[in-house]
Amino acid sequence: MTNTIQCTLTGNIESVAQVNYLLSQDGLRFKIKTLPTDDIPTGIHSWQVAPNTSSDGVIGSLYLEAMTETVQEEQWLIAGRVVQLGKRGQFVQLKVSRPGQKTLKISVLGSSKHMKIGELWEVVAKRQRDTLILHRALPQGEHNSNSRPASKKNRSHKPVESRKYKHESTFQQTQTTLLQQALTRLSDDLNPSKSTLAAPPTETIDRVLATLKQKTGVNDWQLDLPKQRGRTRWEWEAFSPSTQQQARVSLKGNYIHVYYYQFPDIPSASVDSQSYDRLIVTPLGAARSIGASCFQIMIGPYELVLDCGTRPKGYDPLPALDYLDNPNLLLISHSHQDHLGAVPVFHSRYPGARMISTHGTREIAHVMLRDGLKIQQLNEDSPELFDEADLEQTLFQLETQPVGKDFEALPGLMVRFINAGHILGAACIYLRYKDMSLLYTGDFHTTNSRTTNGLNLAELPEADILITESTYGSSVHPARRNQETALMESIAEVVQAGGNVLIPSFALGRAQEILLAIRTSKLFNKLTVPIFVDGLVRAVTEVFRENLDLLPIPVQNLVKINGQEPFFDKTSTPPIISIEHFRERPIAIAKPSVIVASSGMLTGGPSVYYASVLLERENAAIFISGYTDEESPGRLLQSIKTGDTIELDGKPITVKAQIQRFNLSAHTDKVGLGQVINKVKPKHLVLIHGELEALHQVARSGDNQSLFYIHIPAVGDKIELGVAPEQLSRQQLAKIQQPQEFDVMVETFGTDAWLRVPEEVVEKDPRWQTLSISGIIKARWDGVNLKLAPMQPEMILQEEEIEAGLKSGKDCCAVCQFFSGRFCESPDSPLFERRVDPLAICDQFQSKVQDMSTLDTDLLLAEEVDY
Repeated sequence: MTNTIQCTLTGNIESVAQVNYLLSQDGLRFKIKTLPTDDIPTGIHSWQVAPNTSSDGVIGSLYLEAMTETVQEEQWLIAGRVVQLGKRGQFVQLKVSRPGQKTLKISVLGSSKHMKIGELWEVVAKRQRDTLILHRALPQGEHNSNSRPASKKNRSHKPVESRKYKHESTFQQTQTTLLQQALTRLSDDLNPSKSTLAAPPTETIDRVLATLKQKTGVNDWQLDLPKQRGRTRWEWEAFSPSTQQQARVSLKGNYIHVYYYQFPDIPSASVDSQSYDRLIVTPLGAARSIGASCFQIMIGPYELVLDCGTRPKGYDPLPALDYLDNPNLLLISHSHQDHLGAVPVFHSRYPGARMISTHGTREIAHVMLRDGLKIQQLNEDSPELFDEADLEQTLFQLETQPVGKDFEALPGLMVRFINAGHILGAACIYLRYKDMSLLYTGDFHTTNSRTTNGLNLAELPEADILITESTYGSSVHPARRNQETALMESIAEVVQAGGNVLIPSFALGRAQEILLAIRTSKLFNKLTVPIFVDGLVRAVTEVFRENLDLLPIPVQNLVKINGQEPFFDKTSTPPIISIEHFRERPIAIAKPSVIVASSGMLTGGPSVYYASVLLERENAAIFISGYTDEESPGRLLQSIKTGDTIELDGKPITVKAQIQRFNLSAHTDKVGLGQVINKVKPKHLVLIHGELEALHQVARSGDNQSLFYIHIPAVGDKIELGVAPEQLSRQQLAKIQQPQEFDVMVETFGTDAWLRVPEEVVEKDPRWQTLSISGIIKARWDGVNLKLAPMQPEMILQEEEIEAGLKSGKDCCAVCQFFSGRFCESPDSPLFERRVDPLAICDQFQSKVQDMSTLDTDLLLAEEVDY
């Protein structure tokens, strides 16, 4: 098989701006270079295609060569001559000659160490989104009897393959980890003792598929590549092209467990039909505080829950789940414990409710929830919230949906996950039922970081209700890049002087950012000082490593183009080393080093051990990198001076080390909050996940109080679409409900001019009633604007008294230079700062010249209204 392309892709053709695209079944658009016919067929078909790729395997466009008679399985088989091999084997480029057609050079991510330039090879690739990744490679001379005899060297080659599965398919929802094949060589060196299962044989795959068909009644299931879960279990995602349904299959020993994505059973009489237009929000946690984020949403006939987290400490770790009736759906924004930690509790109480997150959130949930279970088991003071069985069942039934696409979570209820820019997998959640809509931000950031792209404001829809976090609603972050640079310089300064640096970090997100910053910093290119990683950071970082396709392109390119391990690498400069056992910790700080360890607030984990030792060293430093709770040791350290004493890990410590804080927050500040609020334009603005001062700062910012119904609810408070908060005055309601601008007509009657105000303003706007209460309105030109102010009866009388005093020709307060706004401003007068009669006089009187033509009645304290 020399110079052959056997590639098949299924989808439908669509035209956008006179350009044809093939829309694959996983939702990707591929530009079409050529079509085999002028008649563009409608519907879904399988096509024989030839890919046009970049050097890193990304498909730029397709040559459509023929349409198959039936829908076929996707395949990517390319046979040609090797013309280029990437450094460290990160890609191979094959030259494929096609008689009568254009010669193609096709690149695939990954290669075989046996490949040589000039040799003929057959490559079977897998498509991960828009990238072709090596799955199997074989020199052609080994199986092609019509070609020239293979050399001894070629005859000794063995096929290079991870494993070929009969029923594999590539589709977006499964989010396979094919990109990791480019890391195989590095992984073997870095993790030689890593426990792995033998890949399931073909007969086992067939049995899994048969079980899936039997339990669902669907016959065209396609299995994705298996993923190892723990030490004893395999897991597959499955997709049915005919039904567009998803499923998940688990294999543990000989036991096969199937979960089918489908709508839950919803009792037809679960809610009165008159309530189908309801949209009600009830906070069950994170109200006027941070922790246990959880929100009940009653929308149409459904009861939903957004997030279900735990509080990090205290006797009451759970949200107020007793407010729930019979929820149909749980949507999870991201995998921090304060948003995820109580999900197994929710599932054990409401097993019939569907649970959905992004793929990245589910992958990290395996680590975070297991850590939560471990903490429960080890801490005598921690209540047992769930057990191993609850955890396993929850993780298995936690469905995933892609980011950026609408999906129907319940009949008629559309949901969309929008990248939130907080951590890997984090999403804002948009809900729409009929003409009602809601946006829940979860935790978000509008600025790019090294591990996630920031929230794109253009992706945010308008919504009736906006529920937004307000963690940093009272502050503005310094420039992130400047903070990162300052941190790198401070670390380098300490270690070059022979000291150690501890960076207590949140295991999820912050730690990986710091590792990547060190990995790519020019300051560390020549430093051989080791970077040690300890605690939960290790396990979470491994999840990042296994899901590189979810990380920003620069991180992916470390592997694709540079052939570098992005996180752990003992051979890099500087070396990044994982601490595998607590006995290794003293070694990590025996010489100059940097330690990145959990927890970020120094409330537990290995960071407490390192801090207890390093705080007493004058040449050491502890650098705090983000948010710390008010009562945490991490916050206390920031206010301590050298020589002070602090109790840590049960013992008193005299602080000698340098302590400094750098702002690398994964939350937005008040500027980002304002941008999101103005983009969404909600009727109701619900402020949560913040300290009270921050919540009120957001409420008072800009024109928020004039534009939105603002809610700062307590747990259990109900917020209903169209119902204003009780504390709002009629004036505040008018500002929100009535237009801020309207047109008036100027009409002339003889020598008079009249301003005609629209009837609906006169009848409905209470501000007009205030303006016209006396029938007299004061008017004043302010440049080109005419300002109107209401005249109260007492104000009219006061003005008449002032005018009488001015016209009397007598000495009185009305013509005194200290008379201002009905008050005396003479510090020597017994009437100083008191309201006075314009016709009165005191011994401090000093006359002022007043031209009657410039009578300044603007001194009256009247509220002006600008129309």
